[in-house]
Amino acid sequence: MLTSIKKATTLIEAFVGPQRDWSIIELCAETGMPQPTIHHFLASFRAAGWIAQDPRTKRYRLGVKLWEIGCAAVNFREIAESARPLLHKFVENCGETIHLGMIPAEDPLTAIYVDRVDSAEPVRVVTELGSKVPSYSSAMGKTIIAHNAAFEAAVLQAPLTPVTPATIVDPDKLAADFKATRKRGYSIARGEFMGEMVGIAAPVYDRFGVVTLGVGIWAPAVRMTPDFIKTSSELLIATAQGISRQLGYLKTS
Repeated sequence: MLTSIKKATTLIEAFVGPQRDWSIIELCAETGMPQPTIHHFLASFRAAGWIAQDPRTKRYRLGVKLWEIGCAAVNFREIAESARPLLHKFVENCGETIHLGMIPAEDPLTAIYVDRVDSAEPVRVVTELGSKVPSYSSAMGKTIIAHNAAFEAAVLQAPLTPVTPATIVDPDKLAADFKATRKRGYSIARGEFMGEMVGIAAPVYDRFGVVTLGVGIWAPAVRMTPDFIKTSSELLIATAQGISRQLGYLKTS
């Protein structure tokens, strides 16, 4: 771990113990760091909203921003856990590994795989949870982007690097692909992230009707026949709608 990051985490972790507010001198004694270093970090943390200072006592405590981050982490874990029964049901009915993925608001060019339920197929895509891929190259990313206007605008304006020769990076062609995704209700990626693999994915809506999540499958092109895509896409959309309902979205059919 980089020294500066280690120091920053050590300082933040001091606030999650029994003592919840600190003076700079106390933090020096607790962490072993010199006063100028602690003052520098606290100033940066205050600017980010991670740390707050009592104007009367001048003591420091955790800020609202870290509380918001913690709540988001707990909430997302609950989302993944509540979605698992639906993911298992999909695998039982479809026979392919299914992934739950997301695009973070701060980085529309990146899709992150956050959960997975494996099938028994000997040849399948196995992604590491937490792994990241260029959003515009994957079915997962494309279905989320197509149903999130802010993400779509950001992606179409950015310079894109092809992952494979099949990756769509031309803005006009990519915009047409997003439009087709919205029309059919799911995305298709044919070798755009990995050669000889075809993926499809459907969007998941939160209670506000915003899409930052999706569910999708990848399989060798020989298995992803038109008939199989038709059948599995219907199951995938139903799974996504079920998760959306769990999140409080009321407009799914």
